Amino acid sequence: MKKTIFGILVLGTMLCENASGQGAPPPGYGVMGVPPPGYGATPPPTTTVPAYPNSLPPPSITPGVTAPLPYADPYATAPMPGALSSYAPQGAGGYNTPPPGTAGYGSPQGPSIINYDSMEVFYRYVDPKNKSLDGAHTIGGALTVALFNPLYLKVGASWGSGPSAATAAGVRNADYDFATVQAGAGFHTTLINDRLTFVGEAGMIYANIKADNTNLGFSEGSIYVRPALRFTPFDFMEVQAGVTVSSADKYDSKVLDLSTYFRVLPMFDIGLGADFGDTTRAFRTSLRLRW
Repeated sequence: MKKTIFGILVLGTMLCENASGQGAPPPGYGVMGVPPPGYGATPPPTTTVPAYPNSLPPPSITPGVTAPLPYADPYATAPMPGALSSYAPQGAGGYNTPPPGTAGYGSPQGPSIINYDSMEVFYRYVDPKNKSLDGAHTIGGALTVALFNPLYLKVGASWGSGPSAATAAGVRNADYDFATVQAGAGFHTTLINDRLTFVGEAGMIYANIKADNTNLGFSEGSIYVRPALRFTPFDFMEVQAGVTVSSADKYDSKVLDLSTYFRVLPMFDIGLGADFGDTTRAFRTSLRLRW
C-alpha cells in the first residue's frame, strides 16, 4: 500500500515539473479543432474599382445631325444609326467615295473627252478647187459606237449645195448638190500615256455630185484608211489630226484633217476644224455629245 501511494506521488511530481517547463501557449493559440478568432474573414480591399457604366455617353450633337438611338445593354445588338449620325460608320473604310479623278469614266466631269460612244453633228463649208464650182454649205453627222475594247464602228453622212458657173449663155440657177456616205471600223491604243491615243480606221466612202444645167457630175465609191492622233493637253480640250487616203479618182484621194474640241458640259463638246484635200478644202464647226 505504501509503495502504491509513493508511486502516485512521484508520477504527480514529474507531471507538474513537465508542465511548468513548457510554459504558457503563445497568444492566439487555440484549442485543436477550434479556429482562432477572425479566421476565414475576407480582408477589406486596398483599392476601389469604379463601376462600369451600363450605357454609352451621349454623342456630341452638331447642327443638322441626328444622334443615334441610345441603348443600355452594351452586349445587345446596336440599332441602325440615323441617316445623319454623328458616329463614324465602322468597318466601311474601303467604301468611301474616291477622290475626283481626271476626266475619265465615272468621274464628276462625265465621260472622257477622248470617247468612242458619241454623236456629232456639223456644219461644213466646202470650197472646191474646180473653178466652175463655188463654195457649198454642207451639214452632216457621224455616229461612233464602241465595241469590245479597243474596237469601234463609225457611220456618217453629209449633204450640201452651192452655185456653179453657167456653161452656156443665158443659163441661170446652175446649182449643184453634194452628198457623201461613210461607214467604217477602227481601233485605238494609247501612246506614252493616256493623253495621247493612236487611232486606225478603215471603211468605204460614197460621194455624189450633181449639177443642174451642166454636164458636171459624178458618183464614186472608194475604200479609205485613216490613221490619226488624238491628244488631250487639258482635260477640257482635245486636239485631233489625221490623214485619210482613199482609192477615189474623181474626189479627194488624200485629205489632211485638223480638229480641236472644247468641253463645255460634262458630256458635250464644241469643235472647230479644217480639211485640206486634193480637190476640196473645207472649214467646219461641230457639236459632239458623248456618253
